Amino acid sequence: MFSHFNMQEIKFEPSAMCDAIDANITFSESQIGQGDIICYQKSSKSLSHHAYPSVQIFFNRIHDLKAVVPGEQMKILALEEEVARLKRQSDLQTEKANIECQRFKCERDNAVRQLNELQDQNPQIFLEFPITNLLQATQNFSDLCKVGDTEYGCVYKGIIHDTTVAIKLSRSDTLFQQEVSILRQGRHPNIVNCIGKCSEVSALVYEWLPKGNLQDHIVCAHGSPPLSWQIRTQIIGEICSALLFLHSREPHALVHGDLRPCNILVDANFRSKICNFGMLTLFLQPGDHQPALTARLPYLEPELLTTGELTPLSDVYSLGVIILCLLTGLPPLIIAKKVSEALVNNSLHTLIDKSAGNWPYVQSQAVSRHWS
Repeated sequence: MFSHFNMQEIKFEPSAMCDAIDANITFSESQIGQGDIICYQKSSKSLSHHAYPSVQIFFNRIHDLKAVVPGEQMKILALEEEVARLKRQSDLQTEKANIECQRFKCERDNAVRQLNELQDQNPQIFLEFPITNLLQATQNFSDLCKVGDTEYGCVYKGIIHDTTVAIKLSRSDTLFQQEVSILRQGRHPNIVNCIGKCSEVSALVYEWLPKGNLQDHIVCAHGSPPLSWQIRTQIIGEICSALLFLHSREPHALVHGDLRPCNILVDANFRSKICNFGMLTLFLQPGDHQPALTARLPYLEPELLTTGELTPLSDVYSLGVIILCLLTGLPPLIIAKKVSEALVNNSLHTLIDKSAGNWPYVQSQAVSRHWS
């Protein structure tokens, strides 16, 4: 009966295939031929749509559908071709965008490389201040303006061009030239910023950091409140960042050599910046006067006292002592022994500086074990 139809054009879902039709309900026996394939509905009561009253009407319906389907298929094919075209266009645009992105990335990398090369070839340039600016800023280097006095030099607080600055008079021209040479290596957010210099009197002009040095905050000098554990951990991270910058310099690593809380300054937002780095190298050279070791001894790597050789590991040792000081608040001379004993006895909690707040104990224990 359906031999003249191309059966590949009509597809049925498995759920649509049913048992043979009941001839007594829908069709007469004369209308059913041998081997017919016909649509079946079990009962007119269960039908959700109109039941075909005859096979001929069913045939007509199929014929009508076959006349419509090719047109619909053409629409589908056209839509599929349009989708494919848009996909090809999208893929092409994506490929072009990736090529452009790669080109911009290469240009950026080249620009960064050229900038680094220029910075290496052209050291940082400092402003050259006339001595009159310094004399006026410090009231002729009056003791009233003096805020520090170390082996490195005297430090004065002053104002130049309406900006508060720190002015350091170096002890000697040799020290001055050494520090200038190191500062020319580049800037870092956690290294005190040098604004300029006055070669006439071997003076350096630095940014002013109003919160003083870290040592005063550890011992709560001048009535300053204890630092919170959040600020202490922030400072530890900042010191690590500064040391990483110094130690990664090429062709030779820069070593601070005198890393102590008094050489770590704090700005108004409690951001820490190290200063006086690289100076101890000069002190340890033959022919130069030796620095006072009493205050430095707890922070000095033991091997340094026998070999006199400063390495990046010398700074790492000093950093460890500073971390333990921030963690416990104990004096640096006894801190390593005390912390080691506490770790063995599982009593570190008794050493933690509670004035800093509720330290994360697990992290504190891990840090102490690593650095003690």
